[in-house]
Amino acid sequence: MRFPHSIFALLLVLPACSSTNRMLKAKPVGLSPFFEQPWLAQDASAQLGFQKVWTTPDPKVLAEGKAKRKLYIAPVTLHYLRPLNRSLAYGEVAWGGVQRREADVALRLREDFVAAFRRSPAPLYHLVSQPGKDTLTLHLAIIELNPTSPKGNAVVSVLKFVVTPLMGFAAYLTKGNMAIEGKVVDSRSGRAYFQFADNESDQLTLINLRDYQPYGHAMNTMRYWASQFEQMTRSPRGWKVKDSGSITLRPN
Repeated sequence: MRFPHSIFALLLVLPACSSTNRMLKAKPVGLSPFFEQPWLAQDASAQLGFQKVWTTPDPKVLAEGKAKRKLYIAPVTLHYLRPLNRSLAYGEVAWGGVQRREADVALRLREDFVAAFRRSPAPLYHLVSQPGKDTLTLHLAIIELNPTSPKGNAVVSVLKFVVTPLMGFAAYLTKGNMAIEGKVVDSRSGRAYFQFADNESDQLTLINLRDYQPYGHAMNTMRYWASQFEQMTRSPRGWKVKDSGSITLRPN
């Protein structure tokens, strides 16, 4: 099978090295008031996959958190969600071509985190339906949610078959992104034990059904986050948790 020249060139780029992956990854967004002591947040993208993490400097809270093995995952909050800040996403929502679905995405995010622990071969935490004195609570907040531009990606799909320097720039404009923050707290005192934050944008693809679904890439990202978090909780100290890639060949 013969590929058009531009597609063949892109196929050569897809198995990119780690440095290319880092270059294409979404940049961190500013932390929200949901995130406590943001000045103590550290870059953990190379080790844990999340762009920012924070562990309590209080040894008593740290010890109490490490001793507990029950986890309640609270409903996801939208209280800190920022307005749409990508022009194509804003325009498609304003024109009625894309519907706002923040509540649905928040519900799905919680479901994905629950599912990650339930399908884990050896989960560190036992999930509970209600917080209690002997449990930790995971609070999640969606900070940004810009939907993918289906109409814009329809144009980009045509450009992928044409040799043009505009293709990469056009693909950047059509991308959506999703940013979240998470906080593990003592269910009784509310004192934070661990926090994380991450921002992800649409993965680079050739032809992908998610490009034509406003929240398709976000749904994929949420599954990655849930899996990363669950793996992180049971990984030995110093163990690297694999991050999601900026490029994918998966069609859906």
